[in-house]
Amino acid sequence: MSTPVLDKTRLFRNALGSFATGVTIVTARSAEGADVGVTANSFNSVSLDPPMVLWSIGKNSSSLAAFMEAERFAVHILAAEQEHLSGRFAKSGTDKFAGLEIVRGHGDVPLLQNCAARFQCRVAFRHEAGDHYILVGEVDEFDHDDHAPLAFHSGRYGLFVRNEPPAAAEGAAPPLLAELLVRAEDALLRRVEGAMGESGLSLAEYEVLRSLVDLPLTLEDLEDWAGPAQEIPTVVLVEDLAERGLLDAPEGGAVSLTDAGRDALARGTAEIAAIEGTELGGLTPHEAQLLRRFLSRIAASAED
Repeated sequence: MSTPVLDKTRLFRNALGSFATGVTIVTARSAEGADVGVTANSFNSVSLDPPMVLWSIGKNSSSLAAFMEAERFAVHILAAEQEHLSGRFAKSGTDKFAGLEIVRGHGDVPLLQNCAARFQCRVAFRHEAGDHYILVGEVDEFDHDDHAPLAFHSGRYGLFVRNEPPAAAEGAAPPLLAELLVRAEDALLRRVEGAMGESGLSLAEYEVLRSLVDLPLTLEDLEDWAGPAQEIPTVVLVEDLAERGLLDAPEGGAVSLTDAGRDALARGTAEIAAIEGTELGGLTPHEAQLLRRFLSRIAASAED
């Protein structure tokens, strides 16, 4: 029994999804003077001399007529933080440019801002290919910066991280994840404890304040949260913070933050964030984002 055509199409699409790509938005100016734009991951380079690129547009696209008539187009390689633009330009029947800050390129073509790269092109060839048209453009002007690109794989967006495995002795077993996490935690906590000063809080005091952000807790709850490894007894920390006006700790009642306590907590959080930013200086912003995402996933899994 043969595989139905629709199933073959879906399987073919899934197989193509194994090829990781960037994400682009292609813009143009229609013959009537309207700005048009579509999301495409079919972008590719063609030639270096002369510089040429290509992309394809579906025959059922509402923007097909405009791109088939336009003599110029611009390709924008989206930055990692521009996922929302990809979704906006993938939809039809809306004003895709509403509220966006654009500039005008060659031929008055609208250009989006803060992309990883942009290519302004003159149409060189149009080729019919199945259910799409391939548009080949000769690049007149381009620009790019150090924005990390938005990635797309198997129908999902992602972030690109360079594959730079750490050097290891030949035949040596890679370190356990638990070992790496402990070493990283110890190193970061030592730096945080040594550098905290502006907020006037120790790390232990900061953790007590942070535990009370969402709701008051009893002293017993706070002791359970701190655990037996706490060097300074929780009751001592609470008493000291209360004397300094950072906590409201009525005898036998729930402990809560005062306004001064919330201010101190905010200063401590800003200070720790600055320290983390310095310590993570060897990572790109997107690698740091991935690190937080993975650690959050591990923490959530451990709590289940």
